[in-house]
Amino acid sequence: MTGLRWPVRLVLLALALVAVLALGARGVLAPPDLIVIVVVGVALSAGSRSGALVGLLGGWLLDLAPPVAAPLGLTALGYAVAGWVAGLARRRSGHPWWWPVPVVALALVVTRIAPVLVDLGSARPVAWGALAWQVLATATLGLVLVGLVERLEAALVTRRWA
Repeated sequence: MTGLRWPVRLVLLALALVAVLALGARGVLAPPDLIVIVVVGVALSAGSRSGALVGLLGGWLLDLAPPVAAPLGLTALGYAVAGWVAGLARRRSGHPWWWPVPVVALALVVTRIAPVLVDLGSARPVAWGALAWQVLATATLGLVLVGLVERLEAALVTRRWA
């Protein structure tokens, strides 16, 4: 069996999307962005190209999921850039245990730049407190979950299923 890497990545993105939508449906105003965590995990283990592609796919999933608030494609572009930037933080000899925290925080800020600029340009208020909470919560979850995504990617390569 070969070629399970991309189907596994798509399943991870779908699970992350369902979890984010479920948290939003439960009334969580600024749920942690689990899509960014999957994108960063793939980017840190496979590089910028894979990170950008997974970011693009995750952004498209978010663009098509209700409620649609941003212009179509804007989220996908932001996540693709975040995946590419996170891939630049990849270290060939591994990284320290705390490394995913700043990478996830930076990737989340990159995904939020365009929507914040759109809101500022159209004179809509920006919820800075909710944005700060989301960055903190996502970076904290990234400390654990990025490592799990990296280990899953490594296991697929080790077993020659990638």
